[in-house]
Amino acid sequence: MTEKEAYIHEWVTEVSKERKELGGFSVCPYASSAKIKIVETSIDNIVPESGYDVVIFVVDDFWKLDQVQKWVNFYNNKYDYYKFFEDCASAPTFINGVQTNNKRYNLILCQSKKKLTTFRKKLSKTKYYNYWTEAYLHEVLGEDYELVKKDKK
Repeated sequence: MTEKEAYIHEWVTEVSKERKELGGFSVCPYASSAKIKIVETSIDNIVPESGYDVVIFVVDDFWKLDQVQKWVNFYNNKYDYYKFFEDCASAPTFINGVQTNNKRYNLILCQSKKKLTTFRKKLSKTKYYNYWTEAYLHEVLGEDYELVKKDKK
């Protein structure tokens, strides 16, 4: 296992921990049981792989957030059955004060749209999304926003 792979596995463990700031939820409730593949590759050579819950592509660190987002948009337009997300070291993200990004590497995560929507529907029946800001909900959920928008009570 490479140093990058070990670090990313540690990050997955961290986002799997239940947090009081999130009402007992973890940042990613399904991460601990997910079948994950980590691939170190150039940003222009990303191809989804079936058989995994998430494929984490580790791309070069010199890419800026807006450049990584352009590639993520490119891949989201290219592959109908997958959803791509960026996780950039230079762009910290938070849910209710809990940092969610990996802090060290530029990553592009790839998941099956169908599985992702199924998990989001399940989580929408809980208070999980109540800890997210509206902006973060829109950013992360995208087309699934209306499906799982948080209860405003």
